[in-house]
Amino acid sequence: MWPIIKRTIKDRKIVFLIYIIAASAFFLMHVSVFPSFKDQQIDIAQLMQSMPQGFIEAFGLEDYDMSKFENYIAGEEFSLIWPLMLLIMSISLAGGAIASEIEKGTIEVLLSQPISRSKLYISRYISGIIMIFGFIIITMGLLIAMAAAFGIDLKLNHYPALSLVAFLFAWAIYSIAMFLSAVFSDRGKVYFISAALLFVMYALNILARLKESLHDLRYFSFFHYYVPNDLLIRNQIDKYSVIVFISVAVVFSIAGFIAFNRRDIST
Repeated sequence: MWPIIKRTIKDRKIVFLIYIIAASAFFLMHVSVFPSFKDQQIDIAQLMQSMPQGFIEAFGLEDYDMSKFENYIAGEEFSLIWPLMLLIMSISLAGGAIASEIEKGTIEVLLSQPISRSKLYISRYISGIIMIFGFIIITMGLLIAMAAAFGIDLKLNHYPALSLVAFLFAWAIYSIAMFLSAVFSDRGKVYFISAALLFVMYALNILARLKESLHDLRYFSFFHYYVPNDLLIRNQIDKYSVIVFISVAVVFSIAGFIAFNRRDIST
C-alpha cells in the first residue's frame, strides 16, 4: 500500500502546495496588520458595542479583541477562512481519490495491477489523511513563525487544541466525501453534495444562534462542535466535539470501504 500512498501524495503535491501558500498568504496579511489594529482597539470595541447582541453571538464575536493575538486571529482566520480552505481541500482529495478515477476510466487500470479494491481504497484514504494532517501542522507552524517574526506574543500551548479539533472536523468531512466518492462515478456530485452539506450545517448553526426557538438545530451542525474561541482563547476542548467527529469519521470510513468493495465500477 505504501507505494500507492506515496504516488498519490506526489501526484497531488502541487494542489497541496497551493492550499499551503493560500493559507500562508492570509496568515501573513492578518499577522502583519495586527500591530496597527491593536492600537485601534478602543474604536473597534465601541463599534462592537453598537452591534446587536444576537448578531455578535451568531458569528462568535463575543471574544473579538484586537489587543490579544489569539482573540484576533481566532476571529479573523480560524472562524471561517482557514477551516474553509481545510475543508475544501479535504473534499477535493476525497473526490479525486475514487470518483475521479471512475469518471476518467482509469480505475480499471489501477485494479488490473496486483492490488485489491480494499488496499486501493485504504491507500487512497490514508494519503488524504496524511495531507490533511500535513496542512494543519505546516500552516500552524508558519503562523507561529510569522507571529514570532513580527514580535507578537503567543500562547503556544493553546494551538494543539485547535489543531486537534480542526483535524477531527476535517477527518469527519473527508470521510463523508470519501463515502460519496465510493458511491458516485462523478466527482462533481461528490463536490456538490459535500459543499451543500457544509452550507446547510453552517446555516443551521447561524439560525440556531439567531433564533431561540431553533436552538436545538445547532446539534445537527458540525460548526457547533468546532468553536475556535473555546479552543484558541480558552484552550478548552469539548469532549462531545471529539466524540461526534470521531464517530462520524469512523462510520463513513467503514461505509465508504464497504460501498467501494461492493459497487460495480462500470456504472
